[in-house]
Amino acid sequence: MMELFHAAFSAVNFIPTALLVFIIFYWLLVIFGALDISTFDIEIEMEAEVEVDAEVEGDGNPDISVSWLNNVLSFFNIDKIPLMVFLTFLVIPMWLLSVTVNHMLGNGSFLFSLLLLLPIFIVSLLVAKPVTYPFVKIFALLDKDADEVQDLVGAVGYVVVSANSTRMGQGEMIISGSNYRINIKTTEGQVKRGDRILVVNHIKESQFYIVEAYETLD
Repeated sequence: MMELFHAAFSAVNFIPTALLVFIIFYWLLVIFGALDISTFDIEIEMEAEVEVDAEVEGDGNPDISVSWLNNVLSFFNIDKIPLMVFLTFLVIPMWLLSVTVNHMLGNGSFLFSLLLLLPIFIVSLLVAKPVTYPFVKIFALLDKDADEVQDLVGAVGYVVVSANSTRMGQGEMIISGSNYRINIKTTEGQVKRGDRILVVNHIKESQFYIVEAYETLD
């Protein structure tokens, strides 16, 4: 164990080890609620293009497309799962390969280890793609559920915890056989446990819904 510890923190494996330590600290912060899993996510615009205007003789204004980069990111599932999930499954094989390869070669040169990082990085990318594929399906299902929750405006349900315009309560909606427990408030008046309610608005910033007593509607 001590031999592995010394190998991991040796100069030749310092970069992969530093990345692994970063990943571990990130997930600890996520577990304790200090960070969100999507904190470092990036937006990928599949049709994005960068237009470069240049005055050149006889050639007009060339367009430089960056769609190839977006396609590469999409190929590795980075548009389908949180970035840090992908990086986790990229860094772990990088670290394992770096420690193993440098040990097998008896490498003690930091400069040579930097040269080895390129093929190690490429191999780790190829490993990360299939390993993250199950997470693509998981997050697709989570996104589907989130979209359904966003569409609760107009749904009818009942009060689980009483609420008014200042005190948040909870309601339960049943849509297509699925139950959704949501935070609720009213614009005026109070709704009590067991009352039927209609969802009339979604306050996205504060993550709650505005409801009204269903029986009082015309």
